[in-house]
Amino acid sequence: KSVIGFRLNPLKRHYKDVDYDLTASVPFSQDGFIGKVSGRSLEHQAGYVYSQDLSAMYVAAVANAQPGDKVLDLCAAPGGKSTQLAEQLNNQGLLVSNEINTKRAKILAENMERIGAKNVIITNESPDNLAKVFKGYFDKIVVDAPCSGEGMFRKDHSAVKYWHKDYPAECAHRQKLILEEAIKMLKTGGELVYS
Repeated sequence: KSVIGFRLNPLKRHYKDVDYDLTASVPFSQDGFIGKVSGRSLEHQAGYVYSQDLSAMYVAAVANAQPGDKVLDLCAAPGGKSTQLAEQLNNQGLLVSNEINTKRAKILAENMERIGAKNVIITNESPDNLAKVFKGYFDKIVVDAPCSGEGMFRKDHSAVKYWHKDYPAECAHRQKLILEEAIKMLKTGGELVYS
């Protein structure tokens, strides 16, 4: 069973002044807390809180973006990791948040706008097209690659419908192609976090 959590957004002024319980903190996320938030609450709509599984919070915590870094979130929608990376950057440096699926890229853009990030470029590109432009550019790259989705079965039972016996192998092949392009965009000595 997943543990539900949320993050506070330090890009907002007085960001800790929220109507949520802040007693159960997440040890590896400075602004992460255990608990459920409503996506319809004013604090969520205004970008003060972002609901996220603790396991997803861990990815950006490992990436540990620093103000001034150039960071790529290659498979970014809906934006949980990107919002967390943007918060780490504190509007310094650059975050490129990419999503190949146009519909999901729009959701990503809405989430990034809501948190108030000013140093983010949203792209809707394939990894190979991005690699042509950003060769050896990024200090840090996060790749939360599309996968076979078994982890979603517990949350979204309809996810079972698109699964078939060859699907994991197809996803592994796609992930390899994504990683091959991601490596091209990483600076020498940079870090790639693969989730």
